[in-house]
This record gives sequence, C-alpha cells and structure tokens, in this order.
Amino acid sequence: MDSPLRIATTKQLHRSASEAGFDAFCLPELPSFDFNRDLAQRRNDGPAMKKFLEENQIELVVDFNTEALTLVQSPDKPTELMLATAALRIPYVACYLDPVTSTMANVPWADHWHLLESHDWVKWIWETAHSDELKRLGLPNILTMPMAATNEDFNTDPLPEPDPGPVIAFMGHPASSWFKSGQTVTSDSIVPGLTAAAVHADMPDLAFHNIYYDLYNFAEPPLPSDDRAIRAQKSGQYFNDKFFYNAYLAIKQRDRFAKFLKMKLGDAFELVGDHWGETHGLKHTPRVWDMKQLHERMRRVPICLNLMKGCLESGLNIRHFEITSHGGFMLTYETPELAANFEIGKECAVFHDEQELLEKIRYYIAHDDERREIAAAGQRRTLKEHLYSHRFKTLVGLLQKAGMLRGGEGNPAKQVSPAVNTSTAEIPLPSPTRLPVQEV
Repeated sequence: MDSPLRIATTKQLHRSASEAGFDAFCLPELPSFDFNRDLAQRRNDGPAMKKFLEENQIELVVDFNTEALTLVQSPDKPTELMLATAALRIPYVACYLDPVTSTMANVPWADHWHLLESHDWVKWIWETAHSDELKRLGLPNILTMPMAATNEDFNTDPLPEPDPGPVIAFMGHPASSWFKSGQTVTSDSIVPGLTAAAVHADMPDLAFHNIYYDLYNFAEPPLPSDDRAIRAQKSGQYFNDKFFYNAYLAIKQRDRFAKFLKMKLGDAFELVGDHWGETHGLKHTPRVWDMKQLHERMRRVPICLNLMKGCLESGLNIRHFEITSHGGFMLTYETPELAANFEIGKECAVFHDEQELLEKIRYYIAHDDERREIAAAGQRRTLKEHLYSHRFKTLVGLLQKAGMLRGGEGNPAKQVSPAVNTSTAEIPLPSPTRLPVQEV
C-alpha cells in the first residue's frame, strides 16, 4: 500500500492536511516569513527552506499567499535563481486570500510578474472572475477553487441565547487602502475604471476584464510574443486601470451598508474592525485578534453580516466559511458564485440593497426558530463540504490528474511532469539581462 503523500503547509492548514489523510508537515518559520518581503530576503530564506524540504522528503507545498516562496541558485545556471521548490521538482501551490497584486509588495513588479509566469507555481484563486483575468493576462497554472474553513474542534451545539446588545454585527475593515488620504491616482486611469463601473451597473454579469478588453478595447492584453518587460508593463497598466473599479466595488459591496446600518440602527449594529472611524467617521469596536473569541461572537450575535471587499467580483470570501462553520447565522450580500456553495434561504440569507437589508434584519429577528434552523443547516453544509481538508483532497486529485504528483492514473510515482513543468523560474530584470545572484 502506498504511503500517504507528504505535504508541507502553514500552521493554519496543518490540521486540515492531516485530517484529509496526508502526512502533514508545518513549514519552517523563517526569520522573514512575510508574504511582502523582497527578493533578497527570499533568497536568504531559500537554503533553509530547501534543506527542510529535502530532509522531510516533501512532495507538495501548499502555502497561503506567498509566505513560503523562497529562491535558490539554479543547479544548472549558478548565476540565476529559481524557486526552491522547483529546484527539487516539488509542486508549489499558493492559496490566495486576496488578489495576486496584494502580495510581494517589496518585489519590483516586473520580477513579481515574471515569477507569476512560472509553470512551477500553481496559483489557487478563489473566484472565477480573478482566475479568468489572470489567464487572459497570460499566467499559467491557475486553479479556481473557493476558500474554506480551517479544520478545528467546532461547537455544533444549538446556538446560545443572544447576548444583550447589538442584534447584528459585521466583522471586518473598510476599504481604507482605496480611500485613505494622500492616495495618488493618475487621471488617465479614471476613465477605464468608471466606464467599467457604469457598464457593471447595467450588465452585472460582465467581469472587468471583459469590459476592459472586449467591450471597450482599452488596451491589448499581454501576448506570448511580447518581451517579458512588455508583458509586465501591460499587466501593471491593467491593474492600475482597474483601481477605480475596485473602489466602486468597495462602496457597492461593503462600506455603504456599514454606514447605512450605523445611521439606521445605531448601537444595535456593531462594527468590529479597525479604521472605520478615520475612514468614515463611524463608531466601531477594535479588531478582535483572538480567533476563538471572534468565532464565539459569530455564534452569539443574532445576525452575522457578511460584506465583500472591492477586490471581489464573483466569488466568496473567507467569512462565508468562518461564520457558517462556527454555527453563526449569515446574512450576506449576494455574489454570483454563492448559490454553488450554499442553498440560499435554507443555509444562509441574502440581501441586495438597503431596503432589503433592513427587511431581512427585521424578519429574522422576529423569526428566531427559522434563523436558528438556517444557521444549523449552514454549519452542516460547511462541515460536510467546505473545510480545507475537503479542498486538500480536491487539490491533490487535480495535481495527480495533471501528472504533477505520484498516485495519479498511469503515473504512480512522478512528482512533476515535464509537460507541465516547463519553466526554470529565472528572474530577469525588466531589461533583457539576467538578474545575477549577487544583485539580489
């Protein structure tokens, strides 16, 4: 009988990988374990990561964002760099919680984009709209799969009686990165974003990349024949032009409802998070850092409100799975992919505008038994289908089918298929010259 696959992953996902039936290892906590660190730090971390992977005979690395992405010298070309995982022919999967642009902030965009073009790196994206735009921009190995709840000891007892106080709470921050003072955006990027917002108001099924490239031809997407620097420049311009569209979504899907409920309900609505005062002048409770305490509050507040960030066009965020896994009653702004994951009206409740939001709050406060039934059904669905242990099984199956892991059909012992693994992940400067190791 084959031994379990050996997977290295983050502390948050270790139990999930283990409960999925795999031999799980926690990735080492390196001195600069930060998904925004620069190339020099990632190169310094490379030898330690490579040693850990070798000593533990790791066959797959599953990471959050890009915390564990490290670099080593290429064994064939010592003056060039490659992913530490690629040097050992180990598939590297980064599960993104936000867009790819939200990580590696201290890495020059041209280098970041070239790394993303690596075939040795599987990018796990949580929604179809972002996945499709990355494919349109030319990135390989894009895997579309929702986020999930991390495995833990869940309380499945009936919901307790609510604490006195707020009847509804939202746990999250405003879109402060878009609306903070001193934000500078060039005027030529205003038109594409506002045009896309106007089109989306009338045709909500169109994603930004469809509007940008197909409907209005604002630019040409990166082409395989383009120079690497040109591909990076085109992708960077695309995301810059999307700025105002993201700001529009931030207001449409999140900030407006927080402000509206504070105005209408006062202290009966609780904002749990930071920056609401400085951004919108709203009274709020500071962020709860203790996750056990936060999850218990999700259970005890009668209605747990879920609002989307401006980076989300079609999919679900992490709160969909956190609220339901811990048995909270979720009232959420509807997104296109919600119905594929939860039965609306039976496992969660949705709203579309301010009037419906107030109506749903009044209804579910007055119908306590129905609210509890929906919360219990939502928890059953998530614990049955939406834990990271479920995602690990799906992920491994897909990688085996692609020939990237042992255990696949007709491929009992391979790790990375040459047909899939075609890149050496060398990191050039924006110019045609290579990036010498000593410059990193």
